[in-house]
Amino acid sequence: MNTKQKIAGAGLAIGLGLIAIASVIGFETMQMRVPPSYARVGPQIFPYIIALGMALTGAFIAWKSYRGGDEVIDEVEPTDWKNVGIILLGLIAHMNLLRPAGFVPAGVVLFMSVTFAFGSRRFGRDAMIGFFLVLFAYIGFTYGLGLQLPPGILKGLL
Repeated sequence: MNTKQKIAGAGLAIGLGLIAIASVIGFETMQMRVPPSYARVGPQIFPYIIALGMALTGAFIAWKSYRGGDEVIDEVEPTDWKNVGIILLGLIAHMNLLRPAGFVPAGVVLFMSVTFAFGSRRFGRDAMIGFFLVLFAYIGFTYGLGLQLPPGILKGLL
């Protein structure tokens, strides 16, 4: 009986990479200068939460990959480069549409490209869901957090 377990190299690399990125985010967040007007919750809380979540996820993936057995990362399936390209084109379109068209239309284009790459062909439904998700994010960032996102063609409406 072979007692040696197979270590999933890709999963271990992804887990350690997430831990490294979380460390950088945490370190950079500690370097932020925060005005004394913030009593308890300041602009550092969300980066700390994200860094903690990334570190815990990375540790879990690395541990499961090192331990072997149940694979967290499936190394057998080939990469579907066509769908990766569709998502990449959507991201490039988003970056180029962000300033002239605005955050909401650019976000809908990105959402639509991702849903198309994942196999959805219900364009009307996907556009409506994408619109409301991106609009919710726009309102949350602009009015909730006070971060100005480009309104673009919807300037008078938002």
